[in-house]
Amino acid sequence: MKRIFYIIAIILTLVIGAVFSARNASMIKLDFIFTVVNINLSLAIIIALILGACLGVLVSLIWMISAKRKIQRLKKQVAVSTKELNNLRAIPIKDEH
Repeated sequence: MKRIFYIIAIILTLVIGAVFSARNASMIKLDFIFTVVNINLSLAIIIALILGACLGVLVSLIWMISAKRKIQRLKKQVAVSTKELNNLRAIPIKDEH
């Protein structure tokens, strides 16, 4: 069942991509600082989408690495606190009464 869903999703994506490409077949001129490129509009949109997705993944990856470092630091603090608490519990109570 899952495999059929994936096949339908792939076919649907390909059909939508083909229709998108056919509807946006005009050529555009991208003017970069050092060069000018004539490119298909649909290709320019797809490239922009892919670049945006890659940048989003990169930013998320940086955030995840930062979060994992923070988790490791907090785990170390918990271990030190737990050890200190166990040491305090092991000290006998002196009653002076």
